[in-house]
Amino acid sequence: MRIDERDLHERLEAAFESIGPRPAPVDQAVRGGRMIRIRRRAALAAGVAVVAAAAVFSVPALLHRTAAPAPTSPARSYTVTVQALGPGAQPGEIGTGTINGQHWWVVADRPGVDGASATQQDIIIAGPAAGAIGGNISIVPVLSTAHSPGPVSFTAIPSGTAQIQVGAVRADVWYVTVRLDDGSVLTVHPVTVYGTRAVAFALPLDAGIADVVAYSRHGEIGYAVPFNQPRGLAWVVSWLRPGQRQAARASGRIASGKAGGLAWSATAYLGPWGICIPILDPQLAEVACVPSVPAPVVVLNLDQNGTPEIAAGIAAASVARVVVTQPDGSTAEVRLVAIGGRKFFAFAVRSGARRLRWVAYDSAGNVVASS
Repeated sequence: MRIDERDLHERLEAAFESIGPRPAPVDQAVRGGRMIRIRRRAALAAGVAVVAAAAVFSVPALLHRTAAPAPTSPARSYTVTVQALGPGAQPGEIGTGTINGQHWWVVADRPGVDGASATQQDIIIAGPAAGAIGGNISIVPVLSTAHSPGPVSFTAIPSGTAQIQVGAVRADVWYVTVRLDDGSVLTVHPVTVYGTRAVAFALPLDAGIADVVAYSRHGEIGYAVPFNQPRGLAWVVSWLRPGQRQAARASGRIASGKAGGLAWSATAYLGPWGICIPILDPQLAEVACVPSVPAPVVVLNLDQNGTPEIAAGIAAASVARVVVTQPDGSTAEVRLVAIGGRKFFAFAVRSGARRLRWVAYDSAGNVVASS
C-alpha cells in the first residue's frame, strides 16, 4: 500500500466530475476523505496449477477476521440498493447504488494504464458508502471470464466499512441476483466496459451473501454459495449447475503455533464454495480459497507478506508424508490433518536465502510429487 493523495484525487475528480445527476456529493466525499491507492493482489484463485499429489500455497496476511463456514444472521440491519446506470454514466462505470442511504460508485479504468500491467486494471471506488476512506483505487487482474469456472468471475475488494464485489460475466448472462444474509435480494444487470461485460455491487463489510444466481434470457445458468468471512469479505469461488447438490460442509483446525514471537493458526473450511483456509495471527488474516476438485490437488502461488509468513497445503488421499525443506536449509516432516476427506497441513516459514521446497511420499515411501 502506498499513499498517493494528489494522484488519486485528480483521477477521482476527473472520473466523477461529469456525473451531474447523482445525489451524492462525490467531490466533497473525495476531498474530505483520506485517499489511498491500494495495489490489490491477484485474485486468490488465479495462477492455479495442478500436480499429482500435494500442493503448497502461501497466504499473505491483511485483515484480522475469524472465519466461519457459512452465512450467519446479520450482525446489524442494513439497506443496500443497486441502481440502473443512466445515459450520463461515466465511461468505464460498472455500478452505483447505496448502503444505508449513502452512495457508492465503481468505475473501471482501461486495462494496462497508470502503472498497471497489461494483465491488470484499476478499479476506482468512491462515495461516502466507502466508509472513512473517501475513495480508493485498487489494482486487480483484468476483468475477464477466460479462466472462470462459472458464468461470473468475482473479485472482492475492501473499501473502508464496505466490501465491493466486481465481476466479469459471460456473454449469455442476462442478469445476476444476489441474496443477502438478511433475506433481501439484489438484481444486477451487466454493463459493457472496454469490451467486457461486468457487474458490481457493494455491501457493508459485516454483511454476508447467501447465494449468487446467474440467469440467461431463458432461465437459470448456475449458482454459487460464497464463503463469508464474518465482518469480512465474501468469496465466490465455485459455481454449481441449477439443482446440483451442494457439497457437505466440514471444518477443522489444521495447525497452530508461534513464530517470530507471534501466535498463528490455520483452519480449513470445506463446503459448496470449495475449500477456504484462513490464516490468522493476532493482528492480521487472509483467506485463500480454491474450488473443490478431485485429486490431483490445486497449487496456489501467492506472495508471502505476512509476519509470521505461513504456508498451507492440500494433499491427496494417497499422500502419507510431506517433508518440507525451509529457506534456512532445515528439513522436517509436516503433520497431515484429515478434514472432509482431504488432507491438509500448514507451517511457519523460516527466514533464509534458499527456496522453500517440499516432497510428498505415499505409504510405500515412493515420491508422488515435489515442488
